[in-house]
Amino acid sequence: MKKKYVLLLHLLFWIYYIFQDLVVYDEVKKGISVPLLSFDFSNPSILFSFSFNFLYIFIFYLNYLVFMPRFFDVQNIKRIILSFASLFVIFIATRYVIEEVLFLHWFGFHNYYKGTTVFFYIYDNLYYGSRPIMASSILWFIINMLRLQKDQITLLESKRETEINFLKSQINPHFIFNTLNNIYYLIFEKSDKALPAVEQLSGLMRYMTYESQNETIALQREVAYIEDFIALESMRISGDVHIVFEKNIENLECRIPPLLLIPFVENGFKHGVLNNPNSVFRITLTQTKNQLILQTENAIHSFKKDKQSGIGIENIKKRLQLYFPEKHSLTIVSNQQMHYVTLTIHL
Repeated sequence: MKKKYVLLLHLLFWIYYIFQDLVVYDEVKKGISVPLLSFDFSNPSILFSFSFNFLYIFIFYLNYLVFMPRFFDVQNIKRIILSFASLFVIFIATRYVIEEVLFLHWFGFHNYYKGTTVFFYIYDNLYYGSRPIMASSILWFIINMLRLQKDQITLLESKRETEINFLKSQINPHFIFNTLNNIYYLIFEKSDKALPAVEQLSGLMRYMTYESQNETIALQREVAYIEDFIALESMRISGDVHIVFEKNIENLECRIPPLLLIPFVENGFKHGVLNNPNSVFRITLTQTKNQLILQTENAIHSFKKDKQSGIGIENIKKRLQLYFPEKHSLTIVSNQQMHYVTLTIHL
């Protein structure tokens, strides 16, 4: 909690206290009290008022700054009781010394009537002492609770950022090494496709290294990344690659988390049948004012899938939950021939 807000709470409390206790009722007319602030120290009531309020402030901050931070422990009730008892003893003893001993010696008068019993004096001051003790305890509770709440939010945000960065780092990098091998082959064969492939890989690496560190990016950058990814991955597949990437986008500047959609495309390349004209790998991306929808459809190989696919999907599920809690739906349906994915995000 910022210091200025803490000071504001203290200021509000003391303003309230001044209106309650620092107003000296000096004149009474027709049963109506007239509040007047007076600094006439020859008046015993004024002197007692200032000494009492000085003691009030002292006990208030002694409890707020020392006793509550050091001795308050909900698991140790005895310690709490002893700390409060100590504050009451300090309050009662200090007030007695000031008003009943020092004032009598210096000014010739004291506060309580002669003959006041010790029991009554203690009983009476338990009430007066409870006011600064309880007030400072409540204020400390409020400020400490707000501070803990802020620390908890900061911790959760830090944990969330750490987890997101970790999940980003889990994105499968193997296609980069495969792409480098493919580019090496194209260069060796002196193919015209080598230079565009290098440019596409450069853009892809730049996106992964720099832009992916941002909290959000423009949708058009994610689309460009997917297109480069498709082009580079298509190089390693023998024969014609049958892929359709349909885009129905209203706003290319729409902001989304980076690397959010690519795992589904990567999964299609990893496990899909892409060189069969009868089984097209279809990717459809639709963006409206309130929604972003990604749909993929591809035939799958009959042999057993590797475990990396499951890890990648689990990672993206965690990221979706972190970025869009209660604001997304992910449906994955697979049978022996086909694999379908529908991701809907409410923007």
